[in-house]
Amino acid sequence: MNKSDLVHWLWLLNGSGWFCLLASHPTAAQIVPDASLPINSMVTQQGNTSLIEGGTEAGGNLFHSFREFSIPTGGTAQFNNALEIQNILTRVTGGAISNIDGLIRANGTANLFLLNPHGIIFGPNARLDIGGSFLASTASRLNFADGTFFSAAADQTQPLLTISVPIGLQYGANPGRIVVQTSELTDPTLGLRVQPNQTLALVGGDVAVEGGTLGTAGGRIELGSVAGEGNVSLTPIEKGYTLGYDNLPTLGDIHLSKLAVVDASGEGGGDIQVRARRLTLTDGATIGAATLGSKPGGTVTVRTQESVELIGNSVDPPSASSLSAQVYPGATGTGGNLILETKRLILQDGGRIDTSTFGQGAAGTLSLTAEESIEAIGIGDIVIDGDPIRSGIFNSVQPDATGAGGNLIIKTGRLIVRGGAQVQAVAFGNGTGGNLTVTATESVEVSDQIANGVFSGIFAETYGVEAAGNFTINTPQLTVQNGAVVSATSFGGTGAAGNLAINTARLIVRGGGQVTAGTQAGGVGGRLTVNASEFVEVSGTGFGGSSLLTTSTFGSADAGDLSIETGRLIVRDGALVQAATTGAGDGGILTVRARELVEVSGRSVDSGTRSSLATVTSGTGDAGDVRIETDRLIIRDRAGLGVNSLESSSGAAGNLIVQAGSIFLENGSLQAQTAGGDRGNIEVTSHSLLLRHGSKITTNATGEATGGNIAIATGILVALENSDISANSEQASGGRVTINAQGIFGTSFRLPPILDTPESDITATSQRGVEFSGVVEINTPDVDPSSGLVELPQEVVDVASLIDRRCFVANQDSRFVVTGRGGLPPAPPEALNSDAIVVNWVTLNPERQGNRGASGQIVEATGWVKGVNGEVILTATDVLDGVWGVG
Repeated sequence: MNKSDLVHWLWLLNGSGWFCLLASHPTAAQIVPDASLPINSMVTQQGNTSLIEGGTEAGGNLFHSFREFSIPTGGTAQFNNALEIQNILTRVTGGAISNIDGLIRANGTANLFLLNPHGIIFGPNARLDIGGSFLASTASRLNFADGTFFSAAADQTQPLLTISVPIGLQYGANPGRIVVQTSELTDPTLGLRVQPNQTLALVGGDVAVEGGTLGTAGGRIELGSVAGEGNVSLTPIEKGYTLGYDNLPTLGDIHLSKLAVVDASGEGGGDIQVRARRLTLTDGATIGAATLGSKPGGTVTVRTQESVELIGNSVDPPSASSLSAQVYPGATGTGGNLILETKRLILQDGGRIDTSTFGQGAAGTLSLTAEESIEAIGIGDIVIDGDPIRSGIFNSVQPDATGAGGNLIIKTGRLIVRGGAQVQAVAFGNGTGGNLTVTATESVEVSDQIANGVFSGIFAETYGVEAAGNFTINTPQLTVQNGAVVSATSFGGTGAAGNLAINTARLIVRGGGQVTAGTQAGGVGGRLTVNASEFVEVSGTGFGGSSLLTTSTFGSADAGDLSIETGRLIVRDGALVQAATTGAGDGGILTVRARELVEVSGRSVDSGTRSSLATVTSGTGDAGDVRIETDRLIIRDRAGLGVNSLESSSGAAGNLIVQAGSIFLENGSLQAQTAGGDRGNIEVTSHSLLLRHGSKITTNATGEATGGNIAIATGILVALENSDISANSEQASGGRVTINAQGIFGTSFRLPPILDTPESDITATSQRGVEFSGVVEINTPDVDPSSGLVELPQEVVDVASLIDRRCFVANQDSRFVVTGRGGLPPAPPEALNSDAIVVNWVTLNPERQGNRGASGQIVEATGWVKGVNGEVILTATDVLDGVWGVG
């Protein structure tokens, strides 16, 4: 070979510090037999075709052995085998890398095995024309079921005449690489393709697919990377072979780039298996098996020891780096399943995993398991209809599809979705949505809204006539922040929303984050259930408005209920926890059970939105009830609990029911405001109820709405600093206020027209007149202090007459000394009589001296606190915040 005939290129071997200088485009085929077989291979050059004959036959096996095996651009290697041959077993023993940039052809349906432990390169023009499966490997030998093997070592002495079937690929310490290079041609028939229902396998050291194409129509594709000694098993199946990697402790890396395509799509989607230490797809590379017809799809399986990374996209042509198993438009067959198992999964800058259906067939199941973490980050450079391609995980029913969505199952240590990335199990078309289950042993974080309408999120939603699937998150901590969304909602159609269940220790929603279950059309809204063993914190505002934990309906269907069970619920800085309706559907019930505390405080700095726990109706549907059970309820800084019917509504407000050990309102409110529709009522049960600094408990009604009723049952009621309890009405009858308390301090009932005073008031009036006033009923214990006293049989002795003033001498200290045993006489001058009690001598300990401090001045009580057993203790000092004084 002449030096001028070569185009040299540099190949850096993985993990080594030396280079190989290779010829990539020789002018003639380099297929040279090595004369190591009982019947040697023979090669005859016929133009650009190298005709390969001879070889050693053993039953259905045909063995070939070459010192070199390369095919130039435009060249052909023709295996002229008999039609009855089942397996063509080819080895390369000379130590040179096989460089294949032409066509490999064989007769009949024989499978072709190509072994070269030093490496194989498939150039841009490499193609296959064989009837069976094709397995290219850098294994050192091929093992057979009868214990024999076919080794690529040049000094092999093992007998070759075996009729046994191959069962494994044995690898040495440093297997060579396999590289598939790119082609600028767009002909989909080019690349390495095998016939339908056959296997295409590339199993080497590191494997790089640099823009090339690997394909089979509904068959099987195997990509494997082996880093050291071990055995890859071969098991014959209907579609060729399935490979097993159980006996390999260390795997290598697989990298797909530059629009590389691994495609097993067909009438029924094929199977793909990828096994490696690390798998990386960049620049729009794809691995997929779509269902195109009526047959069911296969399974795409990716298992790596360390990581899977899908990063970036190609703009021209548009393609996201992706793994997929989809159902294409018009297909009726079910989609295949996609299974991924790794330690770390990274989807970045448009990288995605997709098992959606675009046709009539149902989508398959998408199961992702990442021991350490799954990260979906950012968006790509591709924009379709104004919407950028997002990084993420998708198992959806696409528009115009009628097939059901598959289930999406995510198991990991940490799930991170940010920078506009999304996780979706959404029914856009007319198929039922699949269920979405997220289990993260450490945490789930959903973060960021990077532009208007471009936000990170996890969704189980429906836009069509069929129901969405249910959505469950199991994790010690769920954080939704900075405009991100977690949603189970029905949009636009009649399909019911799924239920959203969050099981966690800590739920944090902040910076405008939203956790929502609702309906915006005719579909019934789903339930939102939060079980947080430690706390729920909803706080602040962000790009999209207030942080939200909500169920809602905007249409004719009813919203689902919102239920929170936790240790502590904190709502602050303008955040909202609510169940709302703006349409004809009824709002859901908001139920909170917090073992320790419910605290609602503050308002947003930017918009002034008050923090609240509330149900609201602004449509014709009724608002739901608010039910709170907790040990302590604290409402501060203009925040509130409410059941409200707004002015635009004809629906009834719900009822506000609070059961708490203690309730403290400081410029806070409990309200059932009715501007339109029917009234809402308030029921409060507590050991103590304290209102300060303009706090309110109101069921006031505006317009022609009737005020609701207030029922308070408490141990002690204290209302100070213009804190009011009112059930007033403008143009209708006032409500009823009933208070049952052991004691009431700081407030009193006001009769009309004395209403809005600077004092703390209790009122139930109507602006229409006294005859429309409501009823105020205050019940406190009616106790006569003198009842139960018994008259003593004799007068009480004046103790002053028992004091002997002679003990006092001028300005000297007074002393009273008693010497002896027994009692004292009734008066100082008298002696003990016979009735006195005599006791033994008492010996004092001389080492112990009692120091008695000066007695303090007795002062009037100015406050009170509640003891651990609920008793009231009077105090004469200011109390700490949260323990309430009356002075």
